[in-house]
Amino acid sequence: MTKSFKRSALLLGVYLILAFGLLGVPASAEEQGWVPAYEQVLDGWRARISGEPAEYSTPELWYLVYDIDKDGAPELIVKTGTCEADYHGAIYTFRDGQALQLGEELGLGHSSFYSDPGENGVILMYGHMGYAAASRISISDAYEEESLYEDNLNERLQEDPDAEYVYPYEIIPGSAYLTLCRGDLTLPLTHYEEIARYLEGTHFPNNDDAFYYSLMMSGGEVCAVTADGFTNSPGRIGFQDLLRQNTAANWMQGDLSILSAAAADLNGDGQLECVLAASSGSSEMRIVLSEQNGTVYAYLINYTDGYELEADGCFRTTRYGSTRFRLIFDEQQAFLLTLPNR
Repeated sequence: MTKSFKRSALLLGVYLILAFGLLGVPASAEEQGWVPAYEQVLDGWRARISGEPAEYSTPELWYLVYDIDKDGAPELIVKTGTCEADYHGAIYTFRDGQALQLGEELGLGHSSFYSDPGENGVILMYGHMGYAAASRISISDAYEEESLYEDNLNERLQEDPDAEYVYPYEIIPGSAYLTLCRGDLTLPLTHYEEIARYLEGTHFPNNDDAFYYSLMMSGGEVCAVTADGFTNSPGRIGFQDLLRQNTAANWMQGDLSILSAAAADLNGDGQLECVLAASSGSSEMRIVLSEQNGTVYAYLINYTDGYELEADGCFRTTRYGSTRFRLIFDEQQAFLLTLPNR
């Protein structure tokens, strides 16, 4: 292992570790009947609230949609009340073409909801004056509530003044806070699939934040493929060997050194790629590492045009104005697609 590789690999580890988060599968077109059904439910709650006398303040209405049982169609969770002391709500599911309330109404004071990836469930957390509890709400004909944990922050503060509540995402991998939306908006219904994609988040292969870093440090094998035709396609090769002079490209003036690394989902599948900037003397290139079906592919891109990775996973170069590209890839095939300027 060369000194330049050791130095750049250690730098890479810092980049990757610092660089780096569930709804169910979005409903199909046939299941979109839940949208008007849930709109009717919300209309009913709005009418109910407007008809209630406001002794102190007007009740608020909030809701979220989340696929509790992971069947492809989300459930509707409604929350209303005037303050934390009297917040309450209900859970609805979509069956046989209509919205159906599951069980009795829930007390929802001092509470919040979190996703429960891979399970028939949504996490309900209560927290008030140092006491907290979390439960999993699952659904069948009605809904069932299973206690997950209880937390007494007051006791822990006696030993640790910086102690904080334990939140579901700290013990349930991939769990995320579910944001309630104002009852006068329809965005969670009309934009459900978009919201679902955002909340699914991105992840490294095998959910291992150090996956690419470990592969490079150990000299693991990659399948190196040119993405622009100006680099080589060495095929299956150890990562350290890929950095040797004239291996990734014929114009190299020496071994490649890693300058920086970034993690980004370049093809929208939820799994992160690793985008490396590498240098050989005065020449630079990009190496995109992507794990697919157990093989890590290394897509090689000539860097003389100064490609920069943008937040949306595209590359931009300042040559010939301002041109944008997206890397299109599938295992041993890859090319750069030129995009409209913007």
